[in-house]
Amino acid sequence: MIFKTLRKTPWVLMLLLCAFTSVFAQQKQIKGKVVDKKDGQPIPGVSVGIRGKTNNVSTNDKGEFALVADPASDVLVFTYVGYVRQVVTLSGKSTLEISLAEDTNGLDDVIVVGYGTKKKSEILGSVANIKAEEIQDLPVPNIAAALRNKIQGVGVNTVSGKPGSSITLNIRNSTASDQSKLYGVTSEPLYVIDGITVTRDEFDNIDISMVEDISFLKDASAAIYGASGAKGVVLVTTKRGKAGKPKISYTGYVGYQDNTSDVKMLSAYDHATLLNDANKIKNAPTSSLFSDADLEVLKNNPNKSWFDELWKVASTNRHNINISGGSNAITFFAGGNYYNETGNYGGITYNKYAFRSGMNAKIFPGLTADVTLNTDFNKKNSDTYKNGGENDQAFFQQLITTPMWVPIQIDGKPVNYNGNTNPLAVINSGNNIYSKSQGLNINASLNYSPSFIKGLTASVRFGKNNRSGSSGQYIPPYTVYNFKMTGQNGLLYTNEPTTAITAVGLANTILLKGNDMASSYQAIGSLSYNRQIGKHSITALAAFDQSENNSESLSVYWRNQVLPNVNQYWGFDQSTFTMQENTFGEAVQRSFITRFSYDFDKKYLLEAIGRWDASSNFAPGNRWGLFPSLGLGWVISQENFFKENVKFVSNLKVRANYGMVGESRVDARLWQSRYKVDPNGYSYNESMYGGLNPSILPNPDITWEKARTMNLGLDAALFNNKLNITYEFYHRYSYDMFDKGNNENFPMYAGFEAPIVNYQQRTSWGHEITLGYRTKLGKDFGISTDVMFGFGNSRIDRMFYNQFQLWDTTYPDLKYQFGTNPNVYNTSNYGLISKGMLRTQADVDALLNKYPTYTINGSVPQVGWLYYEDVNGDGKITEKDQTLMFKSLNSFGVGFNVGLTYKAFSLNTNFVTRFGGKAFFDTKSKAPASTTVNVPAYWKDHWTPENTNAEFPRFDDPSIAAGWNSTFWARSGTMIRINNMTLTYKMPRNFMNKLGIADSRFVLTGNNLWTIINPLDYKDPYSSTIYDYPTLRTISVGLNVSL
Repeated sequence: MIFKTLRKTPWVLMLLLCAFTSVFAQQKQIKGKVVDKKDGQPIPGVSVGIRGKTNNVSTNDKGEFALVADPASDVLVFTYVGYVRQVVTLSGKSTLEISLAEDTNGLDDVIVVGYGTKKKSEILGSVANIKAEEIQDLPVPNIAAALRNKIQGVGVNTVSGKPGSSITLNIRNSTASDQSKLYGVTSEPLYVIDGITVTRDEFDNIDISMVEDISFLKDASAAIYGASGAKGVVLVTTKRGKAGKPKISYTGYVGYQDNTSDVKMLSAYDHATLLNDANKIKNAPTSSLFSDADLEVLKNNPNKSWFDELWKVASTNRHNINISGGSNAITFFAGGNYYNETGNYGGITYNKYAFRSGMNAKIFPGLTADVTLNTDFNKKNSDTYKNGGENDQAFFQQLITTPMWVPIQIDGKPVNYNGNTNPLAVINSGNNIYSKSQGLNINASLNYSPSFIKGLTASVRFGKNNRSGSSGQYIPPYTVYNFKMTGQNGLLYTNEPTTAITAVGLANTILLKGNDMASSYQAIGSLSYNRQIGKHSITALAAFDQSENNSESLSVYWRNQVLPNVNQYWGFDQSTFTMQENTFGEAVQRSFITRFSYDFDKKYLLEAIGRWDASSNFAPGNRWGLFPSLGLGWVISQENFFKENVKFVSNLKVRANYGMVGESRVDARLWQSRYKVDPNGYSYNESMYGGLNPSILPNPDITWEKARTMNLGLDAALFNNKLNITYEFYHRYSYDMFDKGNNENFPMYAGFEAPIVNYQQRTSWGHEITLGYRTKLGKDFGISTDVMFGFGNSRIDRMFYNQFQLWDTTYPDLKYQFGTNPNVYNTSNYGLISKGMLRTQADVDALLNKYPTYTINGSVPQVGWLYYEDVNGDGKITEKDQTLMFKSLNSFGVGFNVGLTYKAFSLNTNFVTRFGGKAFFDTKSKAPASTTVNVPAYWKDHWTPENTNAEFPRFDDPSIAAGWNSTFWARSGTMIRINNMTLTYKMPRNFMNKLGIADSRFVLTGNNLWTIINPLDYKDPYSSTIYDYPTLRTISVGLNVSL
């Protein structure tokens, strides 16, 4: 037997050798090049693989590739983000020229959805996505500012145009009660960068140049984040290296910033005339009037306000440079950026810089590792107002309301005016408030896909963040000057100083210092399974997530500067050292997550999510919460009956999503007793002494906020994907929302505030429609348009009433008008119903003949005043006559993004529009004029006996002095604004390549450009009041270069 086997061995070996030789002969090196079908330029980083095999390669910077394959039978697959996937059968060819076309419908785009990714065609919830390259050229300080009018349902809120001011996002008008915000409750979404939850500060500090794309979870799809998803989720994916030789890129711009519209106040002459008009009507003594000679002097006055004296054009610039590259085994990315912005007056500055690096490595088949390191630093400087505090509104208010006949300085001496203040003196004194912070974080992950279990991936991710900050305030002494006055009423200035006034003496100087530290970690472990079995596609996820946050802050201050011009603690009286605040915080959250997705033949889709969360913010019995969601979808365009009969529609999908999300972001341990150091902690022997006092009444029952959300959607692509349509209807019922009662309900001697409780309920709903159209007109001209229609509404179903805001203690019968409807108690839509203006004495007489006891805030009506409907019929106009003014204040928003391309030029314009609704004059703009307060220029057209057809009443109208709102002060809320515009010129690539430059673009950009229709001409639509730091228009010139 052995002999027979040995005798056959040579034949067996020969057969094996022939087979091996045959196989080897079939393998051959395949070379090729991949170019863009549109312009024929090479595309680096394209993934080239053999179908059914794992040996993928990537194209180099010239678009070239080489791999070993069988020309007779192998099929190559070419994939690249943003391009249509292409499959090529070799058919004996060994050299290829591949042209990839841009993917215009984006159905194969991969979108981050939390703990994983999905193709756009597989998404069943309301998930939006934007590529960073779409907003990278805008001259803005952070990502949030660049998103205005870019994403349907995502609002951008700006408090002020001041450098470094807060800019927040809001998804579908999420809300939080004002009182609960004091205790960590927020209306902002959750921010996640590369899978790790971060604070808004960390989100603000990441530069757009470091970002690949951003996703937004707007409905129950946020249930994957459970206890923190009630206000939506923002998911940021940062850039990674791509295989190929190192690629160096620079993007940057320089620009200037100025207010979008001039602050129009009365000139010195018009202001004096207004005061004279009022005084003459009241038969005031001549000594209170400006004489004709005084008016002539004021008419020739330069009319420079304090705003004009201090306001200046500011600068802004941003620069970033990055390098990326690597091999098929290891890729890397590293980059740094710098941003700087100066203020329009004083010493206002804001700057930040950061460095970010990352590496991805294939350790062995199936195992990859990814590590990202980021560090950032930012600093903000500002001027304080008067005796301290970063009160921008008060500072700016003094700049614009000081009468124009008052000079800010005379012969270099700051003028003492209205309470020993002068902004110029404050600025020149070195008065300063600053804050700075620095952070360091690391994000590392391991992913293993074993070959013996196809479709299974095990992942672990760990993120660690450390952040520290410091702040300070320095209030030094400064001096202002009185001057000899002249004029009939003694209000005009001469150049003769009389006395010097110490506005802030040494004893009142202050040095405040603060430090804060925060650290956090997050650990995630997950198993995912993805398998295609025939027409069945299954994806499953099981994950564990735990995070911990710790924080500490300390602030102290000293008074009485003993060493002049020394702004360090040793320059102050050490006996005045006071600890102002010292806080500690700790919070832990633990979560278990599941997700199951299924589709049959890409037609019928299902997704179920469940998340179990526990948070130390709540007492042990209330810590756990379950947050599930279910999504269903039907791709009608995949049905044979549809394909055969409706050929102009390439994609049509209907989808529905329903689930529950939660909110746990509130100060930790509100269920336990909390104490604060109080300088009036206790009384002994008729004196008050420092001691511990309870700060807030504990609530052991506090638990999650909850929201039940529903989203119905339709996605369609028509005419060869030129037209894309998305429609969504959403409904959200939020309950157990954090709310806070009135502190006045507790006796003062108790020492504590009302607790935070789960009480408020709100309902919101709305419609969102997005239309996108893209086409080419000839060879060189292209057009793209995105139109976003949005309409939403909400109501408050239950809440705590703010009784002192509504004068309940003064007028218990106010419920006669308001009842118990919380929507009336919390709206700007309540006020008086205006019947017009009493333009002649005949109008006054007719009113009093009809209503003999009619008074307005206790005064008999006079000519030139407004008059109102007596809602409660008591014969007089008071607060109790306020009622709902309009059926609704809702407006209909439409956003436009229009892009035009012609050869190497492109122009992109973004329009913001709002139709309907109402806009009200803010209360501060209606404040009465006086000899110390100027008013907006619209008051020039006020009622006088010679101007009975004026638009505005006498400024001494008692209803204005009372601060009442009314229908008189409402205007149409319609607004049309060019939000931003970007003009780009792309340098010829062939020419640039000869210079060693792969790509180069010149960019001219304008942001907050022009308001075509403004509801209220006296202020910018984005400003809440006339006293806000103005919204800024930015014009910048930029350059983008890739080597």
